[in-house]
Amino acid sequence: MPSIQIEQSENQALIQLQEPLTSALARELRPRLLEVIAKGATQMVMDLSLVDLVDSGGIGLLIATRNSLAKVGGGMRIVGASSEIQHLFQVMRLDRHFEVEGKPGDGSLS
Repeated sequence: MPSIQIEQSENQALIQLQEPLTSALARELRPRLLEVIAKGATQMVMDLSLVDLVDSGGIGLLIATRNSLAKVGGGMRIVGASSEIQHLFQVMRLDRHFEVEGKPGDGSLS
C-alpha cells in the first residue's frame, strides 16, 4: 500500500498519509503537493488518522503548503489527528492557522 494517497477533484484535494510525517516523507511529498496546487486545488484536507508522529520537517511542510494555498485564496484542514498531534499543534500555536479535527471518539478537545 502506498504511504501517500492523493485524490483531487477540481479545486479540492484529499491527502491521506499512512506513515509518520517526518522530514524524509516531507521531501517526497512537497513536490506532489505543489503539483496538486498547480493543477487548481485551493482547498486541501490532510488526513492524519494513520499518522502517529509529526516532526519539525513535517510541520514545515504543513506550514509551507498552507502558505501556498493562501496565495491562491485557499486553505487547509487537518483531520484525524491523534490527541498527541493536536496537543503539538496547540503548544506550537499552529491551531490558530489550521483547522484541526481529532480522531472520532478519542476524547480529545477539538
